[in-house]
Amino acid sequence: MEEIISASNETHRKPDEYRYKSVNEKLVDYKTGEEIKIDSSTKLGQKEAEFLDVLNYWFNENETGTAVWISPSLEGFYPCNKITAYKIEYLETGEKTTFNVTILFDTPKDHTIKIASELNPVFLEAKDPEILRNKLFSLNEEFDILSLLKTIGVKQYFPETPSQVNINYFIDQIYSGRDPREIAMEMEKRGVIGKFSVSCGAGLGKSLNGGSLILDFRGGLEDEYGSLEFPCPHCGAINIRPFGHLINNCQSCGGDVRC
Repeated sequence: MEEIISASNETHRKPDEYRYKSVNEKLVDYKTGEEIKIDSSTKLGQKEAEFLDVLNYWFNENETGTAVWISPSLEGFYPCNKITAYKIEYLETGEKTTFNVTILFDTPKDHTIKIASELNPVFLEAKDPEILRNKLFSLNEEFDILSLLKTIGVKQYFPETPSQVNINYFIDQIYSGRDPREIAMEMEKRGVIGKFSVSCGAGLGKSLNGGSLILDFRGGLEDEYGSLEFPCPHCGAINIRPFGHLINNCQSCGGDVRC
């Protein structure tokens, strides 16, 4: 998977900017140098601010490693699940950074608990996905982005969603030995790479995902009701509805979007 990301960047001559670094023991965006901050005036913001503190501590206390953050969908804020992987890497200059990749996917919210229990058995009896909001999962050295995609793509608990179909298709392509550049081009064509520059919809997590490469496995998908994405007739904001379900109100302004 890392070869595919690299191939995509090289094809478009994009610098490898999806990183954080630490300045005075505070995480900052590698490209802009701005400190990563979270508005903690709400309950959601408080949870995400707690997570940022944990991420900052993990980065400053470890020389190597990979960790992930699981952010479940949340009505009014995040229309889909997302997982961000943070990998500690060193640039040619010797500078310590994290390379960040955020994966957007459309499975039910409860699926995030199943994914968490695969990463850490302590969550096997957990019921509420919201307990994941401020948790960081530190993983072994063998765990990579492809391993994460395989975990998301497991389909034994419920029928495959469009995201899982997309994920498992590209996993098969990777294992087939297909040229990474060809896979990267197909990902771009399907809207997986490069379609979104920040997080899944509007929300407090924008600051946490602004320095991430986005892999959106929902891109260009439709169900029996049509496209999963549509503009609000009142404010023009793009809404992203769950697969197989309609929504009544705009996820941005709250206006009526029923036909």
